Order: sequence, then structure tokens, then C-alpha cells
Amino acid sequence: QQMGVHKSRVLVKLAATWEGICAAEVLEAQGIQCNLTLVFSFIQAVACAQKRAHLISPFPGRILDWHHKSKSPVRTSVATPEEDEGVLACKKMYNYFKCHGHDTICMPASWRPSRGAGFELDEIRALAGTDRMTIPATLLQKLAECNDPLPRVLNTDDAKKTLEPLVGGGNISEKEFRYLFNMDGCGTDKMAEGIRAFISETEKLEIVIAEKVRAVAQKAKQPC
Repeated sequence: QQMGVHKSRVLVKLAATWEGICAAEVLEAQGIQCNLTLVFSFIQAVACAQKRAHLISPFPGRILDWHHKSKSPVRTSVATPEEDEGVLACKKMYNYFKCHGHDTICMPASWRPSRGAGFELDEIRALAGTDRMTIPATLLQKLAECNDPLPRVLNTDDAKKTLEPLVGGGNISEKEFRYLFNMDGCGTDKMAEGIRAFISETEKLEIVIAEKVRAVAQKAKQPC
């Protein structure tokens, strides 16, 4: 704010671990909005909403990836988008938010073709009506070129009819969160994978920054 940028324009991205969710609660109380990412399980979404996070980014495509690989033999597609585990997970999150009056935005990202190659818009179409989406340019182009009807699938009225039961009395404890999250194989596996990727990219960034700092320092030592 000292630089003329109001905190309302800041969106802090945090991993949806218990620690990240609690950090978001503190920041949100100070008027700093947070995007909780690496959401792969229903219980993560519930905890984020109960802690009043501004936005979550569940990844239907990566959830589907995990379920493909967990099958024996390995699966490569499902018969319909409605059977896509990633779609089902995001629908459940959206429905829970609307049932219990949470303002947290459900913004899915990371897409896969439910029925395999040639059906790249499956998950997007199956989640039409969710609060927001992160859609890459390639899929936006496919949407622009598609002449098929695009009916709204998700809406608040229908979501409330699902009567999703309240979780954790409306304020889940750390103990209950950790138990339920650890019981979710997809959630724990994909979260760990995501954290490793974040760390790897952070280390790469640190190397680049250190090299630039050394180059500037070296240049400053050279005589004019």
C-alpha cells in the first residue's frame, strides 16, 4: 500500500495444507485475499471455506490422472464426463459451498479429456456454471470454435437440493482434517507431488536470482 497498490488487488497463492489454510485465515482477517491451490480432496475444500478463504483451485484433471493410474489395469478414459472423478469432486465442493452459504469461490483448473483424445472440453462442459474457471488459451480456442450447445450444469438452487451434510460442525479441527485428508489417497499423493514441484521450481528461481545478484555485484566492482 505504501507503493500505491491497495491490498484489495493482492491475491496470495497458498498450498491447501492445514498450515496453508490457517495462514489464509489470518490473511483474510486482515483483508488480504487468498487463493488456496493444490486442492485434490473434498476435505481440503471444506476446510478452506470454513476458514473463509477467498478462492480455491481444485484440479479435476489431475484428480482424474490419479484415478486412471490407480486402476488395474491402468485406465485411460471413462465412458462419460459424469463418471470423471475430477468432475465429481469439483461438483461436490461447489454443492457444499452453496448448501452452507460459503462465499469461497470454486475455480477449477487443470483439465483432461474425460473420454480420451478428441474430447478435450469434457470436464469444462461438465462443470459449466461453477463460480469461475482457469482455462488455457488452447481450450478457449476450442470453445470458441465449438458450435454444440453449452448448457449450465451447476447452479445454486440445484446445489442446495443436494443437502450436503455439514462437516466438522462447521469448523473442522486440525485432528479431523489430518485424519480425513490422510485417508484420501488421491489428495495426499497429489499434494505431495505438487509440493515437490513447487520446491523444485523455487530452487531454480533462487539459482537464477543468485546468479543475477552476483553479476550485478561483479559489475559494480569493475572500474569505470
